[in-house]
Amino acid sequence: SIPIPLESEEKSSKILEFWSDCQKNGVFSTLVSMDTGTPKGIFGLFPDENKNPNETEYSIMVKSDGEPPSGFREVVIPEATWAVFDCRGPVPQAIQSGWKFLLEEWLVKYPFQHARCPEMEWYSDGNSYAEDYLSQIWIPVMKEKQ
Repeated sequence: SIPIPLESEEKSSKILEFWSDCQKNGVFSTLVSMDTGTPKGIFGLFPDENKNPNETEYSIMVKSDGEPPSGFREVVIPEATWAVFDCRGPVPQAIQSGWKFLLEEWLVKYPFQHARCPEMEWYSDGNSYAEDYLSQIWIPVMKEKQ
């Protein structure tokens, strides 16, 4: 994981740089080999608590049943109800468009109570440059009391 400035332009470029570094240094391929999710895919995670008001931490991870290897850590995601947004198309444009829609349109029309759980991005196994590539944004929400 790395610290990411909350200012949006720098935030996007730092996340892209982090993914690139993880592909170059072997972290990405290690994560892919550990993935036991169905369907397979890699998550990008934004924690639910910010200790620093100017930055957040961003991590990449997979669902795995095994012990994390040296240099990796386990993160347990609490059970939650999720608003899931499909983002179709090449990365990073599709996921960035998804966040733009979420922040500028969906949140305006459908304000919600955020659950105490991280926000996540999910990147499916496959060609991330394809026009039909699937990535998702997962936002933890509180169920309304009936």
